[in-house]
Amino acid sequence: MNILRISNRLFPDSGGMAKQAFILSKFCSQKGISCFNLTCIPQDRSFIREKSINNRFKIIYLPINTPGFNAGYIKLFLFTLKFLIFGTINALQIIKKEKIEIIHAHSPPPSGFLAFIVNKILKIPYFYTIHSLDVPTQFLLNIDIKFTAKNSKKIITVSPGLKKYIQLNYGINNVHWLPNGIILPKNSHTEEKEQIINELNLNSYLDKDDFIIIYVGNMIFQQKVKGMIDFLKGFNNFITKINSNRLKSGIKLLFIGEGLHSYLLEQKIRAFKLEKHVFLLGRRDDINIILTISDLLGLTSYVEGFPNVILEAMSSKVPCIGTNVGGIKFLIGDTGYLVKPGDIEGIEKKIHKFYKLSELERIELGKRAFDRIKNNFDLEIIGKKLIKLITGH
Repeated sequence: MNILRISNRLFPDSGGMAKQAFILSKFCSQKGISCFNLTCIPQDRSFIREKSINNRFKIIYLPINTPGFNAGYIKLFLFTLKFLIFGTINALQIIKKEKIEIIHAHSPPPSGFLAFIVNKILKIPYFYTIHSLDVPTQFLLNIDIKFTAKNSKKIITVSPGLKKYIQLNYGINNVHWLPNGIILPKNSHTEEKEQIINELNLNSYLDKDDFIIIYVGNMIFQQKVKGMIDFLKGFNNFITKINSNRLKSGIKLLFIGEGLHSYLLEQKIRAFKLEKHVFLLGRRDDINIILTISDLLGLTSYVEGFPNVILEAMSSKVPCIGTNVGGIKFLIGDTGYLVKPGDIEGIEKKIHKFYKLSELERIELGKRAFDRIKNNFDLEIIGKKLIKLITGH
């Protein structure tokens, strides 16, 4: 079987969708399914026409970059127009040359619009995976679901919350929930903490005996940064109640990510005088390694789908504190902590609860988190479900 996968981003470009589209194609290619990915040029990369990952997985690049999430409406309109024109021409060529049988598009728009157009021209069925509701306007979201998603053979959502939202608000029942998957890491926690801290050039911030919390998130949406500030406030309340200066000096919070609204977080760190405890590391490509030296991960957003960062943390045996939005509740289960969005006191209490655990209790909680991922979200499990969903066998 030959599949055309359409997404406006693809790993190594940033974003959970980009990573999922890549690893799903790689998995399918290893199961005898040929995957042709049509996508934009990754940010900060020079244009190449195409790239072969293996003999069944090829990436075909459009000669355009995906604009940032905070791009203006004119820039977004021009990008959409170019994406649909270049995308239609390339998709039709790929379909004819490679005898494509199925199209699988991934949100956000305009990937689904392209699948819809090609379907109308060639009648090839398409499946549409919706990763989140983070789109610039409600109008665009309505078009994406009422036309693109509704006309797909099957709608796939990455969280039960998204599935319920589409069913209740748009009256569409052809919705299937399939969570994100992950390739289990070879390494989780390590005893070489000091060595890794030095290799990561974090020795000016961290010590091998520190209690380390990390928070990973793009600061491109204001609601995302609002969740980060909530976590910062809870952390501040927690650390101010630590009476021992020696213990207090060994508690660190690392924010990883960048974006237009990062200054709001910087302002709060200075206002709370937390410069010795909280550090903004910007964008990092070594999060999987930073997780091996971390004790706890926070993600207290107001809107989420099925966040990859929690999958990555739990698979590295790092327990998580997350808000009860999207698929986070189902993802964490009883291996971490849940709070309501905006619950500063709840964040403080959950950090304190984990901090007071013995080393053995922390290890056991981390192991439970790993086992939950291994038994439910390993790519081998999710990939097989996807293949069955789109091929029928």
